[in-house]
Order: sequence, then C-alpha cells, then structure tokens
Amino acid sequence: MPSRHPISSPPVRLAACAGSNNVGVLARSALWRHVLAALAVGCCGAQAHAQAAAAQPAAPAVAEGPLALRAFVDQVRVSNRAIKSKQAERDITATGVDRAAASLQPVLSASTQRSRNRQANTIDETLIRNNLGTYDRSATDYAVGASQLLSSGAKVEAKVTLSSFLTNIKEQQAPGAGSDHRVFYGLSVTQPLLKDFGSEVTGARVRVAQLDTEMAGASSKDTESSVVAESVFAYWDLVAAQRRLDAAVERLRMGQRLLTESRSLSRQGRLSESDVVDVQSNVSRFEASVSEARLGVQERSNRLRTLMSLGSGPGVGLIAASEPLAEPTAQPVTFEQAMQTAREKRDDLRMRRWAVEREEVQVSYSRNQALPRLDVVAGYGLNGLGATEARALRWQSDFPAWNVGVQLSMPIGANRQAEADITAARVRRADAQVQLGALEAAVASDIDTGIATVQSTAERWRLLSEVAQREQAQLEQERKRQAAGRSDMREILMREERAINARLAVAEQQVAWMKAQVLLDAAQGVLLERYK
Repeated sequence: MPSRHPISSPPVRLAACAGSNNVGVLARSALWRHVLAALAVGCCGAQAHAQAAAAQPAAPAVAEGPLALRAFVDQVRVSNRAIKSKQAERDITATGVDRAAASLQPVLSASTQRSRNRQANTIDETLIRNNLGTYDRSATDYAVGASQLLSSGAKVEAKVTLSSFLTNIKEQQAPGAGSDHRVFYGLSVTQPLLKDFGSEVTGARVRVAQLDTEMAGASSKDTESSVVAESVFAYWDLVAAQRRLDAAVERLRMGQRLLTESRSLSRQGRLSESDVVDVQSNVSRFEASVSEARLGVQERSNRLRTLMSLGSGPGVGLIAASEPLAEPTAQPVTFEQAMQTAREKRDDLRMRRWAVEREEVQVSYSRNQALPRLDVVAGYGLNGLGATEARALRWQSDFPAWNVGVQLSMPIGANRQAEADITAARVRRADAQVQLGALEAAVASDIDTGIATVQSTAERWRLLSEVAQREQAQLEQERKRQAAGRSDMREILMREERAINARLAVAEQQVAWMKAQVLLDAAQGVLLERYK
C-alpha cells in the first residue's frame, strides 16, 4: 500500500480580549499567535497607544498608490510562495492516482533471443539420435504477449511464441533442408479466491491514492486560508498603523499650534515661562511619537510586500491601505449555524474525515492480506509445427495443450507479518478517529470564542465611541473656558490629546472588530469564499 501521508495538525484557536488590556491566547501556531497579538492592539486603551504611536507630520510617499483589501488578497493568492508550494505538493500527490491505477493497465511484452545448446549424448540418447555422440541445437525464439489484472483480482495473459531451430540430427538426415518452426498460442488465467480477491482489494491502492489527493487538496486550501487570514490581519495592522500615524501627526500639529499660542501669551505676560517649557516638552514627545509611527507604517508595509512575494529596500515606496473601516455590529451567526457551516466547509475537518476513511481502507486491505493464498489456475493453448514460419503460424487445433488446477500457499503457524500489519492499521485508524474528535472540539471552541470576540469588540466600540464624544464635548467646553480666561494651557493640551487618543481608540476598535470577523470566518471555513 502507498505510504501513509502525514496529516496537518488541527487548526489554531481563536482568542478573545478579556478586559481592556488582556488577550486570552488560545492559538497553537506561529501564524495565529501573530494574528492574535495583532488583535490585542485593538483591545488596549488609548493611553497605551499614546506612547506607541509614530509617524512624521507628512505621510510617507506611496509608490504603488492606494491598495484595496480585495486586490491585495488576490495578489497574495496568486504569488505567495507558501500557497504555491502547497499547490505544487497537491499536484504531485494527484499523480499517485495514475500510478495506482496503472496496476489495472494492460501490459504488452515482447522478446527475442538467439541461443545454441551443445551437449554430449548419453548411451540411450546416442541410440535414439542416430548414433550421434553430441546433440547440437541452435534456435531463434520470439515471444509476444499481453497481460492484464482484472478488478476481480484475476490475472489474464495471452501469449504467442515462435521458435526457429535447427539440430545436427536434421542436418545429418536432410542436409540443406533449413530450420524447423514451432509455434504456441496460449491463454492463461490465475484467479485468487481468498488473498487478493475482489474489486475492493484490487482497488484499494487507487482508493488510498484518491484519498491522499483529496487530503492534499484540502491541505492546500487550508494553507491558502491561513495565509489569507494572516494577510488580512497584516492589512488591518497597516490600517491601524496609518491611523496611529494620523493621530501622531494631529497631536504634533496640535502641540505646535499651542506652542505658538503659548509663546504669544508669554510675550504678553499672560503665561509663565514654565508653561511654555511644558508645552515644548510635549511637542518633543509628539515628535518622537511621529518618528516611531513612521517606522511602524514601514514595517507593516514591508510585511504586506513579503506576503505578496515582493522585495523591499531603499527607494521602494510604501504601500497605503485604502480599505475603509466598517461600523461594528454585534449580530454574528448563532453557534449552531456556525458549527454546521464549519462541518461542511472547513478543509481541515474534511482532511480528518478522509484520513479516517483512508485508514479504514488500510485495515480492510490488511485483513485480506492475512488470508491464505488460494488460486485457481487454468490455461489453454495450441501447438503448431511447420517447415516454414507461415505454415507453423497456422491454427492447428489437433495439438492442444491445457491445464487447470488449484494452488495453495500459506505460512506455517501464525502469519506474523499480516498480524503486525493489521495491528498497525487499527492503531492508525484509532489515532485518526481521536484526531478527528479533538479537531471537532477545537472547532467548537474556535467558533464560540469567535462569536464572543465579535460581540465584545462591537460593544467596546460602542462604549469607546461614547467616550470619544464626551472627550470632544469636554474639549469644546475647555476651549470656551480658555477664551473666557478661566483655563490654562496645560489643561487645553491635555484635553486636546485625550480627544485625539479617544478617536484613535475608536478606530483601533473598528480594526479589532474587522479582525474578529476574520477569525470567525476562518473558524467556519468560509474565509476564502469572502474573497472570491
């Protein structure tokens, strides 16, 4: 039987934000650890990003122009090396079906040989062979045959042989008469009755190869889904980085504006020098954030390039993500609906089910191989002889040859090899069933966590939107107080920064919700359908 193909490990798990600053990591692969770490960004508060935001006042130049999410995913699916490698493995595995099916293909055989046999005669042979002390035979033999294995396990072979030979006896009796020509037409059949009997056994190799091909195709799709999920996450990471860049630039411009106002008020004697220095310190902090944010955008842009198998380096412009952020809603599918979809759509579940079926075939085949070999053999043929090849090749039904019988072979004692094969096949089947059950449990956890994550991010977005509105209202109120001379510059700067950070937190929560949707789609096995 073909060797057992390794099956991909169960899919990674989803993670949900627990509170505003904690992410429950349930993933078991590097991809999803990266994915969930990115999701954690959306779960953090605005103050955590106030120190991490980075960019320059002017956004970096983008050589390629704005890049939509669907166009990016299409490019990844076409050019990503991991996807192409898995597709190549799938195509290679698919050739196994033809290799396995070749066992049922008719086989043509042909041969020719020149031979000579010179040997001493015994006393009896000398008397029979006209008192010749030696026997000398030279011949040219030809053979053409065709054989085929049938689905029942029977092997059928048709064969024609022609021998042109000359002996020293004929040369003595009929000098110059030339060679004799002997022909044989034969048909033989060997039909197993126990071991190797039946279409189920004969087609086992083909069925295993078909299941291997199905699993390889599902593995290719599973890899493509993982890469697409990683790519979509990387895209939204870039969107978040661009929003942090915008926020950093806005904070810097706000600080520069307030510094200009502070200096003007200081010259008028209405603001102390320490207040001006305090504003200058904040401007420096904002400038540092801009520099850091610019690096963040570049890192995430290069990540997109890597996923598209594009190079990066000096002189290469940055990629700009142009996908708008959607307004979160807390209306995901029900758990039962999502589980049903996952059972139908998830490629890893298909792989596990096919793996169980594959091992069932292996167990059945191993059981058959443990049986004794009992074959019915039969053959029939016609012999011909002539002075010429043409005469010898004529049908001569007066000289038939036939045989029929039964052959039995079996080990003496226990069939240790067969028993070992059966035990190994059963263990592999049990392992495949355990892995299928474990994967189904993991899928249920993924979906449950995904639904909760979508609901949680939508709720946090709603609450943070209210916070942003209150911060903006307080900022407007503080500006009115400043205009009336009842507020200082520090309070205005703080209110301005809090309002910007609140708006950034809202945008980041939108990104987190988009990522949660990706996780839920991946858990249901419908992610690739979203980007057809």
